[in-house]
Formats: sequence, C-alpha cells, structure tokens
Amino acid sequence: MITSVKIFNYRIYLQELLIILFCYLIVEKCFAWFFTQNAYVNVVAVKALSLLIYGYVLIDFKNLHWKEKIYVGLFSVLIVKLILQSFIEYQVPFRNFEIYTVIFPIVYTVFIKSVMRKMNADLLGFVAGFYLVTYLVFMALFGHRFSFSLEHIEPNSGPFSGDTRIIHAHSIFMMIIPFLWYLNKFITRQTLQSFFLFALCFTIILIHQHRSVWSSAIFATLIYFFLVLRTNKKALTGIASLTVTSFLVTIIALYYVSSISPGLLDFFSNRFAEILNPSTESGTGGFRIEQREMYMNFIREKPLLGWTFEGYSLPNPLVDWWDANTGHHFHEGFIEILFYHGIIGLLFKFSFLIYIAYKAFSSNISNRAVVLIPFCLSGLIFSLSYVAPLIYWGHVGMCLYYLETNKNYKS
Repeated sequence: MITSVKIFNYRIYLQELLIILFCYLIVEKCFAWFFTQNAYVNVVAVKALSLLIYGYVLIDFKNLHWKEKIYVGLFSVLIVKLILQSFIEYQVPFRNFEIYTVIFPIVYTVFIKSVMRKMNADLLGFVAGFYLVTYLVFMALFGHRFSFSLEHIEPNSGPFSGDTRIIHAHSIFMMIIPFLWYLNKFITRQTLQSFFLFALCFTIILIHQHRSVWSSAIFATLIYFFLVLRTNKKALTGIASLTVTSFLVTIIALYYVSSISPGLLDFFSNRFAEILNPSTESGTGGFRIEQREMYMNFIREKPLLGWTFEGYSLPNPLVDWWDANTGHHFHEGFIEILFYHGIIGLLFKFSFLIYIAYKAFSSNISNRAVVLIPFCLSGLIFSLSYVAPLIYWGHVGMCLYYLETNKNYKS
C-alpha cells in the first residue's frame, strides 16, 4: 500500500514528500529555521546536501536527458579543474568550498528538473501554498518586532534581514511565486478567494519594503501579462475584472491608510523613488554601485575564468568589517560569478534563464510555465541587488520541467 497525503489540494505520495521536503524546500531559509535555529548548522547542512545531490546526479547520469548530460558533464569538468587547482596550489581538495557553491546551482537545477520528471509532478500550486503558509507561520513565531522602520535589530543571521522588516529579501522574493499563482487563478477563474490571496501576497511584498523585490515583482507582472494575453484568449475578461476590483480595493485602502497614518503613504512613495535613483539612498544602493565599479576592475584582469581561489583570498577592497578569508560578500549575483568564474561561468550558470526567455515567445507553453517564466526571469532583476539563493534555482528547474512537459494542468 502506497501512503499518500493531501496538502494544498495536491495529493502527494510519501516518497515524493520526503524528496520535496529534504532535497528541495528545506533549502528555503525560513522553512529550515523551523527545524534548526542556527544559521551555521543550516549552512553546513546545505553544503552536505549539495555533495549528496551531486553524487546522486552522477549515479543517475544515464537516466538524464542529453541536454542535462551536457550540463552535468561540463559542470564535472569544471569541478575537476577546481579540485586539481586546489591540490596543486593549496594541497587540499576543497579549498574555499564557497567557490564550488557559486556554481552548484547548475547541477541543482538539473537535479530538480529530472526528479520532477521522474515523479511526473505538478508542484506549482503546492509550492505557492507552501510559501504563503511558511511566511505566516514564520511571522507568527519570529516576527513580533516587525515594523515599517528600518532600524537595526538582532538577530540578523539566517533568514532575518537585520532590521525591523524581519525577513531577508531572499525569502520575500520567493513570495512572487504565490503572488503570480493567485493572480493567474483570479484571471482564469475570477473567484473572491483567489483575489484575497493575491492581495495578501501583494501586501506582504509591499510592507517588507525590499526594493529589489518590488522591482522584481513589477518586472515579473509585466512579463506575466504579456504571456497570459498571448496564450489565453479569455484572459482579457479576467484582466478587466482584476482592474476594476483592484481599483476599488485600492481606493478603500488608501482612504483608511491616509486616515489612520497620513505619513505612511509619503514614506512608501519615498522608498519607491529610491528604486529609480539608488545612488542617493542612505541604504545599500550606493554601496552596491561602488562594489560593482570596484570589482569590475578585477574582472577585467581575468575576464574568462575569473579569480577562483586567489580571488577568494584577496583582502576586501571596500570594507574591513568582514573577517579575512571569508570571501567578498557580494551583493550582486552577476558580479559574484564573474569575479570567481569569469564570463564562462556567467554564461554557464545563467544559460538556463536565456533558454527560458527564448521559450517565453513560444506558442505552446503550459499554464504553469506562464506563471513560472515571469518569476524565473525576474531573478535577473533580483540578481542586480543580491545573489539569488539556491532555492531559486530549484524553481528554475521546475520551470524547465513545465516547459518540457507542455501539459496544461488544471489549476
């Protein structure tokens, strides 16, 4: 007898559940925090999981599709090159393990895609519900010090932002998945429940004030509307209903907010304006620009293969508050991969997104892909501000799976 459970209207077998939880969703920092409230332990656990996943992919190599075999083969060549370099220069096999984790998302993407194909899974609705429930539970347990201000608080490790917004941008960025999922459900079904959940996700993204997430969500929404209008002839009716409903709700919300807290609207307006002019903000926007300009000088010196271990050991040229030999703590994903692995590493890692962008113009994409393509491509915007977390690349793998299947599942 095969045991199964029903979660978020998705019936899932026990074996699938264990794989999804312990190889996929456990990588989400907020979810992992429920089990081990120790950032160091969680980081070590993810590194160990990375090795196990890579080993599994090598064992399962014969069952991969030919494109996946090419990715895993090229990844393995790069890993062998790094191990030999580490042995020759430092007499250890894994010098600065973070150098390896920068490119591990390549094989992790392939792993998630291949596992979902084996399970013939339809997990997008499950994942959307997972993120919404995880957020609500996390805030109930750890979000008591949340406020709209940006004052520094403790703790600032693990999934925490280090200020009174509580949750790091990495985790709020993932809320774009349920945001798009429930937006799509409202446009296709026009139910009050789907609009309420869409509005809830919108509010969550808004109140946490991560401008990187705001800009990513706007970009994702624009792509979504482009895709849904092109692939669903009935979408215009749903979009019209969304426009009218959103307008009425916004008018009511603005009335109550302006009455209760008149300065709040100006506060959010100023925060939003900083997206267009990040160099004038008092936060990290100016630092990101300065970091980008500084490290581009290094990247120009070794543009193809990057600095790898030598770069990791270089003193931080901008600040001195990070410990020596802990890397350079990059804010931008593009700069990180260019610095450590050069243009070749950049093209290798982000080639998945290039392919997804190409498939966005295809005439035959599933309704699940219509939701996931915008989220995945919004990672390009998010990577201008942060290094996208590993779980993001798992979602990229899920998107590739839906692009491969081309099935229009029921919502």
